[in-house]
Amino acid sequence: MVDVIVIGAGIVGCAMAYTLSLTNLSVLVLEKNVEVLDEVSSANSGIIHAGYDPDEGSLKARLNVRGAQLYQEWCPRLGVERLQCGGLVIAKAFDEMDALEALKVKAQRRGIPFEVLNREAALAKEPHLTPEVIQALYFPTVAVIMPWAMGYALITNAVNNGVTLKTDEPVIEVTSGDHFTVKTPKGSYDAKMVINCAGLGGDTVARLHDPSLPQRLYFRKGEYQITDKFDGDYLNHVIYPVPSPIFGKGVLAIKTVEGNLMFGPNSQRIEDPTDNACTTEGLAEVQRKLPQIIVPMPQTRMIRQFAGVRPISVTKDFILEEKNGWVNAIGIDSPGIASAPAIAEYLMNTFVVPRLNPIPIERPILKSPKALHTLTPEERNRKINLHPDYGRIVCVCESVSKQDVVDAIHGPVPASTLKGIK
Repeated sequence: MVDVIVIGAGIVGCAMAYTLSLTNLSVLVLEKNVEVLDEVSSANSGIIHAGYDPDEGSLKARLNVRGAQLYQEWCPRLGVERLQCGGLVIAKAFDEMDALEALKVKAQRRGIPFEVLNREAALAKEPHLTPEVIQALYFPTVAVIMPWAMGYALITNAVNNGVTLKTDEPVIEVTSGDHFTVKTPKGSYDAKMVINCAGLGGDTVARLHDPSLPQRLYFRKGEYQITDKFDGDYLNHVIYPVPSPIFGKGVLAIKTVEGNLMFGPNSQRIEDPTDNACTTEGLAEVQRKLPQIIVPMPQTRMIRQFAGVRPISVTKDFILEEKNGWVNAIGIDSPGIASAPAIAEYLMNTFVVPRLNPIPIERPILKSPKALHTLTPEERNRKINLHPDYGRIVCVCESVSKQDVVDAIHGPVPASTLKGIK
């Protein structure tokens, strides 16, 4: 028997596993997919929102602000790149000014720095904003990361610290008494406590434990387009429209860590959480809404598209709850990526510590290796001297070497599919 089973190895499950691994507790992570971070966490905007948008008094508001703070510590500690590019929320009509004022009030209450920019100042900071802009709020602490890079750093360190990870093991049955028994097609596992971080399957797993629970999640799909890195200088920030109570943050223009630009997402309610296919209509909607925030780039500059599905709670807030040692951490949509470290901290302090009384332990840190294209010539030569296959490039565009692929296959969290390797 282990102390804690974590169900789901998305960004929240990985953050939870890492946080637990810094204690004396024994931990097992069960992931239904062959690869970790394979669903919500690999198809999203990658933005560390500052925290000014969520409703006052919500868990989203509290944990977004705290999560953004924690990323400033976690990213350098784990060797994960974080680009603090800042964000602009723009108003292009006087009827949107009240919404900007509401964001200012929330930011002031939460201690989030911001600056009010008139039209000229906004265009000076971001020349390709829509010419219709009349005012903007500038939030300097908005940042972007690669969510899968952070997730892999977290779960790799967790495994290195003694956490057991089992992939390709969907949970199919749960029984409870003086402890929990969690069954998959491959085995049966006992634990004193279970933390359900199952993402799109969060409702399903929750009802395996408590069949009386109602359906509390529904699903929205968002579609994105991405430019080549050659176009990365077209924008300097994350650009937001004024948020909508129905469609949330809306279609954004995003500066990415990798150097590409990303546009999206739209928001379409769907019934099938596995439906992550792009559609002509969805991509057209993204293109149609972009002129509301920027002067759009030609469609010919887009090199790929993708879609992601997110679980939305009927409460419009994160569902973080515990009953007799069973914890649900579900309904984690935006700002889920930004909040993930704080969600793990909250679950630990609110539910795990009172029940299991863990003892903190100092652990060594495995920093994520730097990508070849980010190294100086001297650093690259040292790496090639260490192993010549770092000099055998298999992907010129991204400077991926043969040895990078081998490392992904044979690392502490080994990839076994092409998507996992990528």
